[in-house]
Amino acid sequence: MGWFECRKDNDSRQHRPFTSILLGITLVFTMAIGEQVGASSDEEEGHGEEHGGGLFPLGDTSGVPRLPDEPIPYAVVPERPRLPVEWGCKFLGKGNIKQATETFWGAVWTPCLLVFGTYRTALQTYQSVGPPGRIDEWRNRLDVFANLELSQTEKCVLGAGLLDDNDFTKFSGGAFEAENRPELEGTEYEGPYLRAFFCEGDLGSLFPKLDPQGQKHLDWGFSFGRQQITFQEGILINDVQDGIGIVRNTLTASGVSNIRVTAWLGLANIDRGSPATIERLNEPGFFGLFSQFDTPVATWALDLAMLRDDENPETGRDDLTGGDGYWVGLAATQRAWSPWSGLGVVNTTYRANFSIADGPDTPQMADGTILSAEFSWTPHDSDDVVYVNPFWADKRYTQAGREPIVGGPFAPLGISFASPSLGNHLSELNSFAVPGGLFGLAVGYQAFWDNHRRNLVIELAGTYGDEDVVLADSAALTVQFQQAIGQHFQLQLDGFVSSLEGRDNGSGARVELLAQF
Repeated sequence: MGWFECRKDNDSRQHRPFTSILLGITLVFTMAIGEQVGASSDEEEGHGEEHGGGLFPLGDTSGVPRLPDEPIPYAVVPERPRLPVEWGCKFLGKGNIKQATETFWGAVWTPCLLVFGTYRTALQTYQSVGPPGRIDEWRNRLDVFANLELSQTEKCVLGAGLLDDNDFTKFSGGAFEAENRPELEGTEYEGPYLRAFFCEGDLGSLFPKLDPQGQKHLDWGFSFGRQQITFQEGILINDVQDGIGIVRNTLTASGVSNIRVTAWLGLANIDRGSPATIERLNEPGFFGLFSQFDTPVATWALDLAMLRDDENPETGRDDLTGGDGYWVGLAATQRAWSPWSGLGVVNTTYRANFSIADGPDTPQMADGTILSAEFSWTPHDSDDVVYVNPFWADKRYTQAGREPIVGGPFAPLGISFASPSLGNHLSELNSFAVPGGLFGLAVGYQAFWDNHRRNLVIELAGTYGDEDVVLADSAALTVQFQQAIGQHFQLQLDGFVSSLEGRDNGSGARVELLAQF
């Protein structure tokens, strides 16, 4: 069984932290609501233009200023960040447009090559939901991309990870101490890893001579190659696959302003399973049909997927494949909904995701359901964000695809379930569904300062489930701080403490420097 499927004896249970979780969540939620009601009451009574000085909002506040009597000068535009390679154009540059070239089939191209990337380096110490024991390590990641833009709709992208091999144990650097994991000490990277290699375009723009009057329905988008595939915010699939995609946009129907339908055929590099049960399928087998509808009341998404696994996994098991399966995802997103004046404007998203095994359960494929909701709003006179994300997982929901270094299906619901995708740290809390099912909740507050160049996230999260499953009961307090430095650098500090039922309590801290170039 995997990391998150181990069962334990009933007599090992010392306590159940769910009561503490609820008390903490209720306190945060009540304080946020109280501030909203107070701000609303002050506004209705005409008290001042700014609301600050209390506990909330934490970030910068600004009232609605009076219109000035004098003209406002144009804003000073900062100097643009220059990229290492800018051929044929300048990133965010200005000047004359380059002379275009017409191909013999009628397409008009203005080639532009931009090379850019991100370097991340982090010192981190943690003991969390992975294999037991504390790990102290220094890890690095360098992603470099080349973007060849031929027109506004046609481009090719090549991207590579130069200091890792897209695996938790294969980042450059090394572990200073790895309790119970001696194989991690002094490890070196096994890269590079090809993260992206695809081309995309629009049929009507690529072959304009097929419809010189622009009256035919040739606006079909296409893409082929290795690229990121993410739907239902990663709950259904969050993977890097080799494949072919076709998209039809700007369709309309009665009561629907826009319909987008995407068909994707995965041909290779299809990953799924938890870190302990990861399987890679390198033959055609994945097919998805993803659609989105815009209506006056909500944006709807209906996503369908299936996978046929006829290839034995590369794990030494000659008699077992990961299993065939089907997936259904449904989402509704409502923006700027106001249930009552005291709470203000609320954004909501509701999701229902189902995995359906076509045959007996395997470590990579099982029946399961995840129902989730996301509520967020902004405190009065600020850009801060309060969010409350409850979810319920029944049985053992499995994703259609998961890149090896990202979190599981719970990752989009809170930073305590997400992975930094750098080094061997997965997440503060278990981000995968467990056999007996569980209920989870993440409540957080994000504050902004200095025109969004500095922000702080404080999150309290927990899960509660079957008493016979390790890590079903857990709670964590996670804090994340980010500060921009100039145009190219960002400093990030993370810290957490966690209570893990049936396991030693967890804690950790990390310092990361990110450079964009």
